[in-house]
Amino acid sequence: MVRTARFSRNDFIDATMALVAEGGPAAATMQAIARRVGAPTGSIYHRFDSRSAVLGAAWNTAYASFVGAVAPLLRRGRPREAALAILRWSQEDGHRARFLLLNEPATLFEDIPPPPPLREELEKLEYELDAAFQDCVAAGGGRTDDDEALARAKFLIFDAPVAILRPYLAKGSPVPPFAERMIDELHAGMPIAATHGRAMRPATIA
Repeated sequence: MVRTARFSRNDFIDATMALVAEGGPAAATMQAIARRVGAPTGSIYHRFDSRSAVLGAAWNTAYASFVGAVAPLLRRGRPREAALAILRWSQEDGHRARFLLLNEPATLFEDIPPPPPLREELEKLEYELDAAFQDCVAAGGGRTDDDEALARAKFLIFDAPVAILRPYLAKGSPVPPFAERMIDELHAGMPIAATHGRAMRPATIA
């Protein structure tokens, strides 16, 4: 009989996100991650070669979830709905949202960067979000050399929702209902002027 693994790769990824969300990057040691899962420390090394590998896998998992929530709406030319989706995405999993939006890769990976395959995976996710952003802002037919229009688009779609979220994520408290009204009012009062450019996103691995 084939023996199935008791602990999955995702178990360790979820534990990593939770530990960083609760105690910062330093809390996510290999021993602490294994302990959170209830696994022997050796078990995590069967799936990840290093701490930077499990942190990189966790970052990519959280970022892929973020892209999955926002990019489809951007591709359909729905910037307000994409901004609102960031708020709703954060409410689905507080640990994941705190992990991604309250941390910087420079801090997470201060010792050693994640392995090249994980960095390549992240680059693909970044490209996907950038392409969706460009599709969205291009739908309005704005000038591609209009820096102000590009800054407005980045602010409305990404910067504003994240800025609204961060104080509540930091405290671990629910996002208040008025957050969605604020996003609605921002988009109503300062429409996006279409242009091309790279999307502002959670900081990437240097």
